[in-house]
Amino acid sequence: KRDRAAEQEALKQQKRDQADHENAALALQKRKADQAKAKISENAEKARKAEQAERAEAVTQAARQAATRDANLKRMAGLAGATGGPADTGAALRSGGPSQGYAGRVAARIKPNILFTEPIDGNPQAVVQVRLAPDGTIVGKRLVQSSGVKAWDDAVMRAIERTDILPLDNGQAPAPFEIGFKPRD
Repeated sequence: KRDRAAEQEALKQQKRDQADHENAALALQKRKADQAKAKISENAEKARKAEQAERAEAVTQAARQAATRDANLKRMAGLAGATGGPADTGAALRSGGPSQGYAGRVAARIKPNILFTEPIDGNPQAVVQVRLAPDGTIVGKRLVQSSGVKAWDDAVMRAIERTDILPLDNGQAPAPFEIGFKPRD
């Protein structure tokens, strides 16, 4: 009876040890699961903060671009003779046209570059619109009114290309302007 009682006591002890061991294993698994959850939460928080930082940087970049764009628009308006203010009516551009003697100075600069030797009837006029950069460089030209003689029109357009830079009008490049050329002027 004593051996059986000792045996039963040993079995009970073994079952308690096994239960303690299983409880320790479960506790270890629970700790590992909690650590994994904490790591996942930490990574999610880092990702959220990184996303917020990226959004903030994008907003900052957009604000910088908008400010640069506004500054460039004001600068260009200033070059065109307008202030760009909310009360502007555009009168600065209308009154900011070329001065009276400017067309003569431009014609005097372009005429020596016109190479035209063909005989022509009458004195037809080719009218060209010219756009200038702030330094007087010709950035655009367009035949507004043909003279009716293609060779004369082409000669005038080539002369403008050869001229490249025109004088400024009172230190400024005027808004696009038109100028006429006749072969017998």
